[in-house]
Formats: sequence, structure tokens, C-alpha cells
Amino acid sequence: MEVNHKRRVNIDTKNPSIQRIESRCINCGMCFNVCENIVGLDHTYEKENSPLCVNCGQCIMNCPVGALCTKYDYKKVLNLVKDGNTKVAISVAPAVRVSLGEEFGMEVGTNLEEILPSILRKIGFDYVFDVTFGADVTIMEEASELLSRLRKQASTPMFTSCCPSWVKYAEMFHPELLNNLSTCKSPIGMQSSLIKTYFRELNGIEEDIISVVVAPCTAKKYEIQNSDTDYIITTSELAMMIRECEIELETVKPGEFDPLLGHGSKAGLMFGRSGGVMESALNCLYYLVNKKNPPKDYFHLNIESGITTASYKIGGKIIDVAVIYGLKNLEEFLPEAENYDFIEVMNCPGGCIGGGGEPLLPIPKLKDAREKRCNTLNDSKNRVLYCYQNPEIKDLYDSYLKSPLSDKSEEILHMKHKDLSNLIKKTK
Repeated sequence: MEVNHKRRVNIDTKNPSIQRIESRCINCGMCFNVCENIVGLDHTYEKENSPLCVNCGQCIMNCPVGALCTKYDYKKVLNLVKDGNTKVAISVAPAVRVSLGEEFGMEVGTNLEEILPSILRKIGFDYVFDVTFGADVTIMEEASELLSRLRKQASTPMFTSCCPSWVKYAEMFHPELLNNLSTCKSPIGMQSSLIKTYFRELNGIEEDIISVVVAPCTAKKYEIQNSDTDYIITTSELAMMIRECEIELETVKPGEFDPLLGHGSKAGLMFGRSGGVMESALNCLYYLVNKKNPPKDYFHLNIESGITTASYKIGGKIIDVAVIYGLKNLEEFLPEAENYDFIEVMNCPGGCIGGGGEPLLPIPKLKDAREKRCNTLNDSKNRVLYCYQNPEIKDLYDSYLKSPLSDKSEEILHMKHKDLSNLIKKTK
């Protein structure tokens, strides 16, 4: 791969996700090369003094000298926890559990789910939740939204809205697609909204709860602006926090996430890898239409490249779907998009398990690491298979939301997308 030695990506000091350590930068041009040729961000649209960025952090993962890094927020969170005057909840995204161990010399793909709750309690968090619960809620809402659109034959194809880099890219470069984006908040967004409404109300908590999420993604730091999530810390930041608290992982005993928002299905766990959102949503859609479970592995997708397509029969109708990672692959696919019903888009290679907030590894080993993390997620056991089988999800809808797409659901779990085309220069 030819490296551009003349340009590097511009990082605004106001960028909530990424920062540059100038003393380390050797102006090799690798960051620009990755951003334009791998991520697929066309910098000819960049306005003067207005850096073009989707906050994905792939430049961090591919910087050979560590000049680019996450914009750290873990110190702020740790100070809040130690202060003790505010209740602080932390939720863990699916991909974090299969990558955190790498920061401590463990084999790539090691699953730390059993000890993560105990680690976070040792740090001092008041409530410890699992974002797989928020992912289950997202599936319930998204599958119901897709079914509604298919029945009305309106605003299809429907695109997923879980990846903030993809959503920001659509808002900047393709505002004509905004009506096609799912209105569902991401699992992190839904999780935090439910912490501040459902969880507080059921537990009679009057004071506010600070909602922190551990994510593999730097773009989540951008996404949470004006949302119910107060802080995002990345997988790497959590490792820093663990070290500063002098927690020895080998001494930590297994623990459980807190109830109400602590248990997710295998479907929710699959959100951590490319194709997982699609498979989970289709399984739920099948159930909504046929009132029975889908055949085992009926919707399993082999994700071997940046564009994967498939067709499935659900309730007498053929559903055409596509799974895409990488904005460059997306642009290649868009001319054909109108021929599909449902499209999953993720920015990072392999999905969230390849996010810009994951542990740094030698660049040649990144692909192998993503595959191992993905395999661990796929092999996770002791979970119900589908979101609608999750007892905590049933309780949420029975006692609070009533049904997917209800007025209450629309109020706290859905969003409107913004036209951000004013951020780019019209050059073509």
C-alpha cells in the first residue's frame, strides 16, 4: 500500500474522540492513507479550517508511532466515582469483554465477561450493567420498525443506525438517505435512556444517575453529545483505569451484572461484530411475523468481505438484505441499494470488535485479532438465543414500554437524524 507522505489527517482540538501528540508525529501520511483509502472518507470535500472526520479512530489503530490516540475521559469518570456524591452507573458494550484481556497480556479473544462486573465494582461504580440488554431493546424496536416499513411499503431500504460513524457520514454526504435510516437510538443510547427513566422509577431513585459506557468505539464520544449518556470510555481507557486502581485481574472473583438492565441474549451480544445486527433483527422479524422461533442458523451470514448480500423468505415475502462495513464499500454498493429491503452498515473492519478504542496491536496482527474476537462472541454460551425470550426484556415491555414503537418507546428510544451537509465542501 502506497503511503501519502505529504498529508496527514487534520485533528481539530474540539474533536471529542481523537487527539494528536505532536511530538510523536513523523508525518508519514499513514493516517491520511487509512482515512481516505481504507475508511473511505473523501477529503476533497474538506472545508478550510474545518477538519473532515467521522470519529472512527481507525487512524489511531494504524498510526505506527502512537501519535494519534483517544481523547481520554477516564480521569473525569474516576474522579466522579471517588467523589461519592453522585450515583454512577457503568454499562459494558459487547465487544469490550473479548478484547480487554489483551491489555493485560492475555490471549487475543479471551472473554472476561465473568469478572468484568466485579472489576467495575472494585473501581467503585454504584451500578454495573450490560449493554447487551440495550442491544436486545434495539432489536425489538428495529425489527418492529422494519416490519412497519415493509407493510407500508415506505422508506425502504431501511439502514441500521447503530454505528455513529456511519450515521454522521450519511448526515454529511447523503442527507437524501436520512428518511431511510432507522430512527432507533444505538444500544448505548437506549441503555442510558432506560437507566435514567425505567431503572430510576422502578427503584424509586430521585437523584440523577451519571451514565458511563465502556465501548470499543471512539465515535461513541461524538454520538453522546446531547444524549442521556454522560461519558464514554474506550476499552483502552478502562485498562488504564484498572491499572490506576491497582486491581490485579487474577485475584478478581466472578460476579453478575445488576438486574433490570444486566442480562442480554446471544442476539444482543452479536452486535459486537459485523452482521450481528442483521442476523439478530431478522430472527426477531421472523418471530414477529410467524409467531414462532426461526429455524436454527437460518439467518447466519458468512461475512468474508466488506459487502455481503442475501435473500430470505419471511411470511411469504422475500427479504433482500446487505451487510456492509467500510464507507468505501458503502459507496460502491449504494447504486444497488434500492433493490434491498434492509441494510446493515458499520464503519470499522469486522464491526465493533475492530473499533478505534480497542487495544493497540501491531498493525499486521489487527486482522487476526478481529477474527479471534469475533469467534469468541460467536462461541458465547449460557444465554437465551433471542431478544424476545429475554425475561428482563419481557418485564420492560410488560411494565413500562407496553410494546415496541409505543408512544413511550418513541419518546425515549428513538431519534431524528440531522442534515449535516453544511459541514462539507461541495466540490463535485
